[in-house]
Formats: sequence, structure tokens, C-alpha cells
Amino acid sequence: MTERYHWKEQRPEPAAWQPTPGKTQRERAEEQDTAAGGRGARHIRLPDGPPVCGSVALRVYPSGRRIYAYLRWSEHGKTRERYVGEVERPTREENLADAWRLVHDAGLLDQTREPDLTTR
Repeated sequence: MTERYHWKEQRPEPAAWQPTPGKTQRERAEEQDTAAGGRGARHIRLPDGPPVCGSVALRVYPSGRRIYAYLRWSEHGKTRERYVGEVERPTREENLADAWRLVHDAGLLDQTREPDLTTR
């Protein structure tokens, strides 16, 4: 990742953050698995309860020029999310992988399922 807080002249290209249209739910899950380093590497710990499988959402706000990454999970039937940081690679795949590294660095993953970060 490059220096984070520099001025950006334009919006990121859609390929850097938007999901490919027409992907099935299974294909989207596989995209997350690949970026995280495997299905087990997507397990996040909650204060109360067992680990849950999370996903990363990438967003660019309407007048924005930055890509923001959010960790998302379901808890008691409700979707929860937490901001994890900014990413700025040219492809969605690279940005998802960077976002999962941020999740790992923040210590949000279930420590009993250590991700394999060397496979990326």
C-alpha cells in the first residue's frame, strides 16, 4: 500500500472496488476466501459467542475519491460492520486482500484459525 493520506485527483476506477455484476453468492464467498487466505481466515471473534464468518465491503462515497473497507458479519440476525481502513490498489482483488490484512493487523480474527497470509 502507498502513502495513505495524500490528495487524490479523481475517483477510483470501478474495477478497484465494485463487485463484478452477475456473480453468484458462492462466487462472492470464494472471492472473500481467496482475499482472506482461506475460509478459516475469515472467522472473526465476537466478545460474546463463537467466531463468525465475516466479509469485507469496499465503498466509495458519491463525491469521494477514496476506497474505504468495512468488516461485516451477522450477529443475532442483524448485519454489523466496523470500519477497518482505506485501501488504494488498482483491482478489487488486491483491495480485498489489503483490507483482510488490515483486519488481521487489528487483531479481529479468531486466533485459533490463523490465516495463511503467505499465499497472497
